Amino acid sequence: MWQIIKEIICLSIAVTGTFLFGRIVLNKKIQIDKKRFAILFTITILSHALLSLYLEGFIKTLLMGIIEVYFYIIVFQINKKKSILLTITYMMVLIIPDLLELFFVTKILKMDKNFLYNTYAGGILSNIIVLVLFVIITTLLRNHLRRIINSKISNNVKIIILSLATIICTLMFFYTLIKEFRFSNNILMYLIAIIVFVSILFSLVKQTITNNKLINEYDKLLEFMTTYENEIEKQRIQRHEAKNEFLTIKAKIQDKQKNKEIIDYIDEILTEKIEVKQEEYAKFGYLPPNGIKGLCYLKIQQAQDKGLNTSISISKRIKNSSIYKLDIKEQRNLGKILGVILDNAIEASLESKEKIIGIEAYLIKEDCQIIISNSYTKENLNKLSKNRLSTKEKNRGHGLLLVKTIINNNKIFELHTDITNELYIQKITIKKLNSN
Repeated sequence: MWQIIKEIICLSIAVTGTFLFGRIVLNKKIQIDKKRFAILFTITILSHALLSLYLEGFIKTLLMGIIEVYFYIIVFQINKKKSILLTITYMMVLIIPDLLELFFVTKILKMDKNFLYNTYAGGILSNIIVLVLFVIITTLLRNHLRRIINSKISNNVKIIILSLATIICTLMFFYTLIKEFRFSNNILMYLIAIIVFVSILFSLVKQTITNNKLINEYDKLLEFMTTYENEIEKQRIQRHEAKNEFLTIKAKIQDKQKNKEIIDYIDEILTEKIEVKQEEYAKFGYLPPNGIKGLCYLKIQQAQDKGLNTSISISKRIKNSSIYKLDIKEQRNLGKILGVILDNAIEASLESKEKIIGIEAYLIKEDCQIIISNSYTKENLNKLSKNRLSTKEKNRGHGLLLVKTIINNNKIFELHTDITNELYIQKITIKKLNSN
């Protein structure tokens, strides 16, 4: 009887580790009610008990992994590919506390191998120690693990297949190591093999994340260039149309039509042309052509495409101001600041009733100041007051943290926030620094 109770307690500890890993890495609460979770938790324990009763070693672990995939899908409401990647990562991380415990009890405590395998291994104390180490390691590595799980590689079938192959090979070496260690201390090659497999997998994942970032950056650049080229093509067509219209006006004058008819024709042309999007680009004409102008134009076009009411006011006085004297690094940092603030302003404005967003740029004394304002809801403001960094959810609001870091590390930039009853206003100051 005690053996059955002991097995259930050990399996409960193991399933608790599975749940805590998902909770920490996904940074999500349980997505089902407590009753359903308790039932699922019990079913998972019983499933593991049946597997432990009839199977052992690698096959048992593999089938447990499949159960854990569906456990994560149901409890945290994630897709299958992401759950598979999460389970693979869980198994990889779980090997670390197992090996640490094995090293500690044999090398530090000098535990007898017969006692280790016959009594200690698989016991309640052993499982509790592994669980504690596992939670500590997962907590320490949580940011890196979240980056892996939340990146686009969770939808990359190739990465998932390679990860499965890696975990299979790693588990085979791990179980061989455990068996060999019972009779011999010659396990160095197995340890090296496990480390190599894990290192290769995480190196592949890291490279895939880096590639996805580069692809995303190039996609944004291509998007802007496509937009710019479309505007150029529109201008070419409109110049051609304007030429034809001037020829028509010239013909009307030569035919000695009445002035009122010619004026009415000109008024019709002006009314028709006044709303074309290319005029928006011209409004940013006094901003420097170093990417800042293009970025502001692109964001305003995105805002307009989403149905927001936009306002643009760029003072001629900012020409030859501090914004024109930024080096490449400062230009990139200003681009990041503007990109984050404009994206947040667009998102907040979309949720508001007024749907207003504006960009202004002025020369204040000798400093250039860019002002971004947007309408907002009280809910946005309450979230901002609690978070102090972002109105977004906990796992998303890294943008303004990046802005804060950039500003703290660059004396040339300042950010000041004003809130009125209607607008949330952010003022970015590009200061004129002394040459020395």
